[in-house]
Amino acid sequence: MEGAQFLPDDEKADLIKKRFKEYFLKNYPAFPEFTEDSAMDEAGLAISLKTKPEYLGKDIEDPNQYSIQQAKLRTEEDHRLNLAEIKKQGVRK
Repeated sequence: MEGAQFLPDDEKADLIKKRFKEYFLKNYPAFPEFTEDSAMDEAGLAISLKTKPEYLGKDIEDPNQYSIQQAKLRTEEDHRLNLAEIKKQGVRK
């Protein structure tokens, strides 16, 4: 916190609380809040957890778009076909 060393202690504490609050609002935890009276079993915990983090991206929904594996296989196949074509041209010469 730049400039925080020049603030009075009570303002420093308020600033720290404010920044923590802002941080936790932007980066909320994946676990639900736990209270003494709420019994949580494995099934309930599994349901309440985020199943897919936002940073993983979205699934491919377009059926015409290749998956990563399909694209890699097609690239390898195209490379083999190009090598075969080059070999055929060499034989023809």
